[in-house]
Amino acid sequence: MADEFYSTADHLSPSTPAVAVIIPAYNEERLIVDTLQALQDQEFDAPLHREVLHGFRVVVVDNNSTDRTPDLVREFIEAGTRFPTELISETEKGSGCAADTGARHAIASGARYIARTDADSHPAPDWLATLLIPLFAGKRLVGGRVKARDDEDVSPFLFNAVGKLWRVGHAVEYLRTARGPAVARRSFAVVGNNMAIDVEMYLESGGFPRTRIDDTDEDAVLQARVRKLVGSKGIALQKHAIVFTSQRRQQAFGVRDTIKWYSGNRASSGLTADIRAAEPR
Repeated sequence: MADEFYSTADHLSPSTPAVAVIIPAYNEERLIVDTLQALQDQEFDAPLHREVLHGFRVVVVDNNSTDRTPDLVREFIEAGTRFPTELISETEKGSGCAADTGARHAIASGARYIARTDADSHPAPDWLATLLIPLFAGKRLVGGRVKARDDEDVSPFLFNAVGKLWRVGHAVEYLRTARGPAVARRSFAVVGNNMAIDVEMYLESGGFPRTRIDDTDEDAVLQARVRKLVGSKGIALQKHAIVFTSQRRQQAFGVRDTIKWYSGNRASSGLTADIRAAEPR
């Protein structure tokens, strides 16, 4: 579990933010500061956000980085932040482990809603405010849309085209399962870089599995756990909550293998899920 804590947040204050954004991080020195800045630039200023939720806070979970990731996060915090930002560490390898540690750390210190994005992603300015709306309306788990960043050397066309094909596949899945039991109905995937869940559901469902990304898709496991408890009607797609993600997979794999990765069985593709590490995490 977490063995290091570095923070600008006041955990004992009665105005502790009700919302925590979790960011698992392993060797993310190239993009982590950009992600943190995008969160500081969030439009989260309505009376509900200020007076009821008391804003939000960011929890970065360093998962044994061997580069300057934790140093950059500390420097970012020390420079001053608009929203409280914390750095903790998780020595057990795995994105699922890091995400679960961050969520439980936030819950233990007062969070009522847990959102998650990734350290290579750039949330749109209205991302968090938009993403949380279905939770306030009674949904228990919500996911948003993911698009490709357009500030990298790789064209965003392929990623965004695959995303549109996914939507077609989700529509087919919806029609295939629509008449089945509620627990089995499916129409879209909640992905780890753009999701939110209420604390009660996180704890009741068991949260993210403490696994490595090459072994288990922790996002899919969490969604399945929630679906088992509340059926598909308790899970919402907030299509206007947008996160722009890096295309490092296409940069590492090339076009052909990227298509293979996103369209086929990942376990049999021969491609590693975690392209940041030489060994499975």
